[in-house]
Amino acid sequence: MRRSRFTWLPILLIIALLLILPKLVSEYRLNLVITMMIYSIFALSYNMLFGQGGLLSFGHAAYFGFGAYATVILIKHFSLSLPMGILIGGLAGAFLGVTFGVFVVRMRGVSFALLTLAFNQLIYVTAEKWRTVTGGEDGIAFMRPNLHLGGWEIDLWATLNWYYFVLLVTVICIGCLWYLTLTPLGRLNLCMRENEERASFIGFNTYASRLLIYTLAGFFAGVAGGLAAAFQEFVTTTFINLDKATDVLMMTFIGGGGTFFGPVIGACALTLVNDLLSSWIERWAIVQGGLFILLVLYAPNGLSGIYLSLREQWDKRKRGEQPS
Repeated sequence: MRRSRFTWLPILLIIALLLILPKLVSEYRLNLVITMMIYSIFALSYNMLFGQGGLLSFGHAAYFGFGAYATVILIKHFSLSLPMGILIGGLAGAFLGVTFGVFVVRMRGVSFALLTLAFNQLIYVTAEKWRTVTGGEDGIAFMRPNLHLGGWEIDLWATLNWYYFVLLVTVICIGCLWYLTLTPLGRLNLCMRENEERASFIGFNTYASRLLIYTLAGFFAGVAGGLAAAFQEFVTTTFINLDKATDVLMMTFIGGGGTFFGPVIGACALTLVNDLLSSWIERWAIVQGGLFILLVLYAPNGLSGIYLSLREQWDKRKRGEQPS
């Protein structure tokens, strides 16, 4: 029981802090936190493949962008509510995930990475050339609709209301992703990362399991894309390009794919660093690249890995052991 309270206490404190955060920070910083929450969902969806499944994908932006386009088009042209638009954006990401996943989950290693990259570029080129639907490089702009709950109408144009809406969706998504890690499918995903042949030998259908995981990852990436499009009230091919695919990889790696909350830390850290660097220097991307190289060389397990290593050494000191 004590361990359970210790596990949940930090999470409850973080949620409480997020609830009162609008009273503590400026509107600009609140928008930055909204960005962090959206990319946290995106990074956690990628971590289902990379950190938990051991699959390096260069095409996860396709599901993010596909979900974003689906959300915007449905809201703008079919007058769907925002929650329904974001949900269908997630389903669009899942549909694309199962369509591509039929082919890609058969592959491993370099073949898997290159095939996901090829599919990502296919969606990118399609969005760029199919201007009558996607607007091409000009993209699609739309007005974020208000939220209707029974007889109540909530103005989501207001930053405060939009913040709490994104917070609610983020908590739901993170809760679902956390629950998935506790299910037999989540444990099987970890098992296949360690030894897929052994998992297949003891009777698991590893192909079907990989396909389901790939589809679920596409769903949550589509939800994140729908939120991002609604936040910016705009969607363009930058939601699908290689930069976006690289960003989610960096977020997951920086935070540490070996832990569940590592990608959340990475999403927050990368968003904050990019904001600070872009306000200080013009060539901020070079500095970002240098910091990433240093992290790869000296902290391959990410920020969460540094924390776990320090905690392990502290525990050893408490027990009177010699730290390694």
